Amino acid sequence: MQDRSLAVIAPLALAVVVSASPAAAQQTPPAAPEAAPAAAAPPRKDPSGHTGISPYTEQILKGNASFVARDIPGAIAAFQEAIKQDPSKMLGFYRLGEAMLESGNAAEAETAWTTALGKKGSEELQAKVLFCLADLRERQKNWQAAREAWGAYAAYLTSNPKAGGYPATATERQKQIDRRVKDEKDYATVKERIVQREAERQKEAEENAKKDKLNR
Repeated sequence: MQDRSLAVIAPLALAVVVSASPAAAQQTPPAAPEAAPAAAAPPRKDPSGHTGISPYTEQILKGNASFVARDIPGAIAAFQEAIKQDPSKMLGFYRLGEAMLESGNAAEAETAWTTALGKKGSEELQAKVLFCLADLRERQKNWQAAREAWGAYAAYLTSNPKAGGYPATATERQKQIDRRVKDEKDYATVKERIVQREAERQKEAEENAKKDKLNR
């Protein structure tokens, strides 16, 4: 009788264990705590700029950030420092010219851009410098120099098609300069006539005054 009871109980116990196993398997283990984010590694530095950022590039980026933030004196200082780090590259002079012009110092901007033309840089950057010089001379109303500068810009684009640029702009600016020169010449002639007529009227008035005085 006892053996028979055990025979009944054993299958029931096994059924309980089997029915409990899936529920136990479905239980999600506790999540592991998230690891703290690793601190960003500082940029790798390399004076030659091959395997990391160079001091020259650092100053260029610093100057760009200052320029965007409208800290123009800070931008000028950073670009000047970049030029000290590597005076053979065009980019530092180009960016310094932009900052100088923004500060209202057109003469220093022209000096920086003129110097940039003799430095190492891409064809695209060279075209930008030529564009800036032509535009600056036009702003200065130095018409002949501006016309020649736009011509130099157009010629460079023709010789260096990879530079991109806007050759149509150069042609249009030269046309505008020619119209401006003509208008100024015509105005000068008209102004001269006005001055001459005014002098004649003044002389006539003086003569009439003398006659009136004698008739009294």
